Amino acid sequence: MLTISGTGCALMDYLHADIRLDSEAFLRYRARRGGDGGLEPGKLVFVEDLERFAGEPFSRILEALRGGQEPDRANLGGPSIVSLIHAAQMLEGHQAQVQFFGARGVDASSDAIMHIVSRTPLEVSGYLAFAGHTPFTQVFSDPTYDHGHGERTFVNERGVADLFAPGHLPERFFDAEIVAFGGTALVPQIHDNLDLLCRRAHQGGSIVVVNTAYDFQSEVRRTAADRALAGSSEENGARWPLGARDGAYRHIDVLVADREEALKLSGADNVGAALAFFRSRGTSAAIVTDGARDIHFYSDGRLFAPQEEKILPVSAEVRRALGSPSRPKGDTTGCGDNFVGGLLASLALQLEAGQKRGAFDIIDACSMAIVSGGFSCFYLGGTYLEEMSGEKRRKIEALYGLYLQQLSAGS
Repeated sequence: MLTISGTGCALMDYLHADIRLDSEAFLRYRARRGGDGGLEPGKLVFVEDLERFAGEPFSRILEALRGGQEPDRANLGGPSIVSLIHAAQMLEGHQAQVQFFGARGVDASSDAIMHIVSRTPLEVSGYLAFAGHTPFTQVFSDPTYDHGHGERTFVNERGVADLFAPGHLPERFFDAEIVAFGGTALVPQIHDNLDLLCRRAHQGGSIVVVNTAYDFQSEVRRTAADRALAGSSEENGARWPLGARDGAYRHIDVLVADREEALKLSGADNVGAALAFFRSRGTSAAIVTDGARDIHFYSDGRLFAPQEEKILPVSAEVRRALGSPSRPKGDTTGCGDNFVGGLLASLALQLEAGQKRGAFDIIDACSMAIVSGGFSCFYLGGTYLEEMSGEKRRKIEALYGLYLQQLSAGS
């Protein structure tokens, strides 16, 4: 039985679909300067920082912002659990188990998460319940903002994720062919020990995959450091640490980050320089995504066959469908998480086929990742709930076949 173990961010997303970001209530809590704890369009703030900024409990702030309305939608979110669910759906029917380890509270959000998870093939006996709040993000969306282009603002409560520590990861977490760490910046004790955890998994023979999330705490510290240095530029600001130290990089087989995260982690001002930084720190392969634009990646030959920096396009079929009159009623929530889930599924399938280190196919892994991320635009929320086993896999495989034809045609 092939096993994928994962840990990191899992939470409930509560979407408020029509909150004016120029309303009196929003402006009351809007930041006076970047990183001061107030609300900022397009950015996230933590509950405790917003409460400190406003001098009010979050319950009162939330009531003022939403005007007594309930959320329009609640989704299961998080870069770890969403990617693992996708991998589990893609691998159902194979001799594979995908398992998640993390922290949830004892509350209605936890009940909602477990109801959703029960409809997927993900194994969650290591998803522990702690007294306290389940992590959540309140998402305030204003479709009229920026002359109708729209924008969202996020307020995050880490809740019991702050309690989840390396000691909560049992031996069976590391006894896996693939070990994945997803969005650990929102699980502080795991993030701060990422170098030790990656080393343990790597030295045990596991393929180690890390997908990042926007590190809001490090960005606040970096912004404060910039303000303390007169004339400091974006490039001169402190890099985000990947965990407490940079030691994790050399124990990572595949690092996945979006463009902004890659630049913040590396201190670089372009994707090529960011990839060079990751390579210089010993990361075997790195992939940088950029929304609906091309992905960039390299491999040094230790896991995948050697590959100098290369670019792959997004799926033309996904673009066609999203641009058609019968456009699916979906959103971009979870695109990056499902991208990683497709990567994990490809690695597992290549392992199942007997592939050895140094010969894995990075083009195949990226292709499966690209169509998996693209397909998530066809439905609402990051997690696709199947009506029958194999439903999602069949749809992804159809997109995958078309994508290989696209690459063959050189488009």
